[in-house]
Amino acid sequence: MFPASLGDRAEVVDHESSVLVGNPPGDPSRRQVAALRPPSGRSEGRPLLVLLAGFGGAGVSEISRAAPFESNLFQLFDHLQRSGACGEATLVSPDCTTALGGSQYVNTSALGRYADYVVDEIVPWAMERFSPGRIGILGQSSGGFGALHLAFEHPGRFEAVGSSAGDLGFEHCYLPDFPKACRVYQSHGGPEAFLAKLYEEPGTLKGPHHSTGSALITLAEAANYSPLDSDPGAFELPFEWETAEFLPSVWQRWKRFDPVARVATPDGAAALRGLRHLEITGSTDDEWGLDQGARWFAAEARRQGLPVVHREFPGGHFDRGPRFASLFTDLVAALGT
Repeated sequence: MFPASLGDRAEVVDHESSVLVGNPPGDPSRRQVAALRPPSGRSEGRPLLVLLAGFGGAGVSEISRAAPFESNLFQLFDHLQRSGACGEATLVSPDCTTALGGSQYVNTSALGRYADYVVDEIVPWAMERFSPGRIGILGQSSGGFGALHLAFEHPGRFEAVGSSAGDLGFEHCYLPDFPKACRVYQSHGGPEAFLAKLYEEPGTLKGPHHSTGSALITLAEAANYSPLDSDPGAFELPFEWETAEFLPSVWQRWKRFDPVARVATPDGAAALRGLRHLEITGSTDDEWGLDQGARWFAAEARRQGLPVVHREFPGGHFDRGPRFASLFTDLVAALGT
């Protein structure tokens, strides 16, 4: 009934980043990294999985106490290993939270170098600390996008990639939020006024399903996908907030990040071709249509001749346990062979 204790194999470690120093919002460069050694305690030569949290999450939140009688992702991974369903591996999860609530794990002049933070700092840190074998990367929602983004950007760095309800097919997952976000900006007198209110009164944010959640997420995506490099910290929305007029030129900058668009290009397909395992999962009632984005990505990957595992599960966006049970088990198996 109660998840087993992780004991002293689990740790939360302070990590001082160099690449996050001086990021435009002034977000801290000192971050916490959550880590879990295998049940045997021996990490040497065993696979390493890098877990990227979804929007609003961080590594430490993935190892903290879940709801009563529920397992967090670290406990789920531990249970799979202890039960014999999954081979032994080390799990690490960084904190890439930003002043806009989350990260897409990209390098952006508006927020900072979060891709470099994961690849050039967290992975080498984990390699030195745990002496693992092969490395895989996976994530939830924004983290699922981030896992694919880093695989595209750094071919060969990771040998297995998994996406749990990742941001794929931007037309499906982002466009429906734009009218909701516009209404929030209009009611507050603009995006800046909305953020000021939010920082002054955090209760302004009513959750991911509320229009205020749409407003914040849209600002965060714009900071990642359409920054103004000439003005660090600034970014463009893909619409005029007062009139809701769509801006195709800005939207095209967003689409260049869409994994569905990237895998359809020769360079994008080539970047994933050397993977030992590529797995895309979704839930059939995902509130942001990310099950459809997963189907779209899998279809395009197969057209490019890429072997991809595509799995669907009942439930919504936050019913992630079955998706991660599949991803953890399959990625470790692929990395351990």
